[in-house]
Amino acid sequence: MEEVRTGYFRFLLGGKQLVDWLVIVLTVVVGCLLVTWSYPYPEMISDSFSYLHIAKGNVFSALRPFGYCAYLRFLHYFSRDTSSIVVSQALLYILSSGLLLLAVKKYWPPRNPWAFRLFEVVVAGSPAALFMLNAVMSDAIFCCLVFTLLAMLIVVIEEGSWPAMVLYAAALFASLHTRYSAMFFPVVFIPVLLLMKGRTALKIVSVALTVLACCVFYWQICHNMEHDSGKRQFSTGFDGWQLSNNAMHVLPHLSVDQRLDQVPEDYELYKLHMSCLDSTEWILRLTDGGKRVTASFMWGDQSPLKQKLFREMYVRQDNWYDVWMILGTGLYRDYGKWVIRSFPGKFIRWYLLPNTRSVFFDPGCCEIIGNYQNVPLGKKEVVQWFDVPETLELTPRNDYYKRWVVPVLPWIEGLTWLAFLASLVYLMRRRPLRTLPKDCWLVLLLLFLFGLIYYGTITFASPISLRYWMPMHAVKLVFAWICCRLAQASVS
Repeated sequence: MEEVRTGYFRFLLGGKQLVDWLVIVLTVVVGCLLVTWSYPYPEMISDSFSYLHIAKGNVFSALRPFGYCAYLRFLHYFSRDTSSIVVSQALLYILSSGLLLLAVKKYWPPRNPWAFRLFEVVVAGSPAALFMLNAVMSDAIFCCLVFTLLAMLIVVIEEGSWPAMVLYAAALFASLHTRYSAMFFPVVFIPVLLLMKGRTALKIVSVALTVLACCVFYWQICHNMEHDSGKRQFSTGFDGWQLSNNAMHVLPHLSVDQRLDQVPEDYELYKLHMSCLDSTEWILRLTDGGKRVTASFMWGDQSPLKQKLFREMYVRQDNWYDVWMILGTGLYRDYGKWVIRSFPGKFIRWYLLPNTRSVFFDPGCCEIIGNYQNVPLGKKEVVQWFDVPETLELTPRNDYYKRWVVPVLPWIEGLTWLAFLASLVYLMRRRPLRTLPKDCWLVLLLLFLFGLIYYGTITFASPISLRYWMPMHAVKLVFAWICCRLAQASVS
């Protein structure tokens, strides 16, 4: 009973919680050691080199927010060893996982402490998350920020904590600067905050800080875009490329009449549409006849989108970055919208449904997880940023992780979905949802709606990949734990 009355932040450091922290630390450390045993340097793909290049130049990029690059610059002041990335990301993951798991323990305490320790191992020991801790990518940091802001929101709902509210706002602002999809989070957070019982001042301030964080981020992006392109706008062009890429999945499945009769009225859109229609065989090959989705139409040099980019660079005598941004904010965004609005049923059938199906189970959605690549000799972004000799070729030590762990990752995702659904059914059979205490009901609503909008925005925006789901492994299992404890409480 004493722990129930103890505030959350004092509870974190209580003597009984030291074992929980130890379990989380050991889980993450052992997991990271197993990953780095196979892969002794962080995973680096083309995005990683882009992060390093932007961090080195300390410049704004239309490709992604600057937050992770700022994180890399901060680390660079203290260490130029590649292991600093892994260690720092692991420490943040331990801290944020602990904040979320101990919030669950405080408000929905376990009957058996050993059951909860096993739960902590399963949540913190996500094999996909442990792999991404060993990567120069923003996914791990974004995951940590999601854990933190959800934990703080739970504390705000449960005990009206002002410090938790401030930490939530800070985590939200940082998540906005890490990934653009965080702009959709307030669509869930604001209604949940407004539904809290009482605490009028806390409601007003928390909603105001949520809106302020989004507005400041919006202003910063618009200011940077105006500085770079001369146009004051929030869109950096990435959304236009994504829309066109996703819309192109429709083209091979249009009937002859649709190809002939349903064409854009705008001449530039018409030319682009005809060029894309000429690539239908290539599109079918990359999508396996429409069975899966791909981002190759954005990045592949054979893509009509990239081919037009190269032509525009030649005509305009301009650099890749500026032309990429111009096309994305104009022609490509308009083209993607036109295709989706003209053929909504086919867009759902050939892009949204296959991509949504991948959310639940898809053995082919691992993307960079398990596709660890060599970094060639003297790769400039690496040798300029880390203490790596130009004569050293960075290679994996073995591929045990790829051979033995990666094949089971989609099955783990499938099991977390089963746990989520089974726990919800169990709760609904034991007690009507309307009988739940309002704070518990709000927490479940928060987690459910957050997952819905998180999956929804990712599914619409880009082909599903396990690295995008890192936060949801924990969110689904936390939801399941709370449901089970509420159901058990009704039984007892």
